[in-house]
Amino acid sequence: MKEVPKVRIDKWLWAVRLFKSRSLATDTVKSGKVKMNGKALKASYLVIPGNIIEVKNGFNLSVKVEKLIDKRVSATWRQNVLRI
Repeated sequence: MKEVPKVRIDKWLWAVRLFKSRSLATDTVKSGKVKMNGKALKASYLVIPGNIIEVKNGFNLSVKVEKLIDKRVSATWRQNVLRI
C-alpha cells in the first residue's frame, strides 16, 4: 500500500476503520472529541506519521499514526496492523 503525502484527520480515521462512515468521523472531529496534545482538531487537520491522536466518543482511545493512507483498509489488515 503506497503512502500518500497528505491526509485529512477525518479521512484517516475512517480509512483505518475507527469509524463506520467518513461523515461520522467528520462529525466526531468537529464536536471536539478528537484531540492531539490536549487540543481539539479541525476535520481538515493534516496528519503526519508520529502523531498520537486521542479519540473520546463513548470510548477512550489513543492511536499513533504509523502510515498515511486515504483508502479504506480491510478489517483483517486493521486487526493485524493497528494495535489499540
